[in-house]
Amino acid sequence: MPNNAFFRHDRSVAVLLRSDGKTMRKVGETEVGALAEGIAFSPDGKYVYITDWAKQELGVFRIAGDKLVPAGSPLKLPGHPASMRGSTP
Repeated sequence: MPNNAFFRHDRSVAVLLRSDGKTMRKVGETEVGALAEGIAFSPDGKYVYITDWAKQELGVFRIAGDKLVPAGSPLKLPGHPASMRGSTP
């Protein structure tokens, strides 16, 4: 990837938003790797899973109030994550 490409960034961030009726506001932000590609929530809504395509990792974050807190070290994947989705039972 060329360093001067319009889509090139040194890092990716996940932004935590809160809904107050009809208004959305940013309450938190955290770095999530070089090239975040997929995101899913745990069925109970307490965790967020975010893939990093560049590092071939899956980050697990706990939602703690207005913060995303890493829940351990990222999980190394056997290849680049192509997509991610979640479902609820």
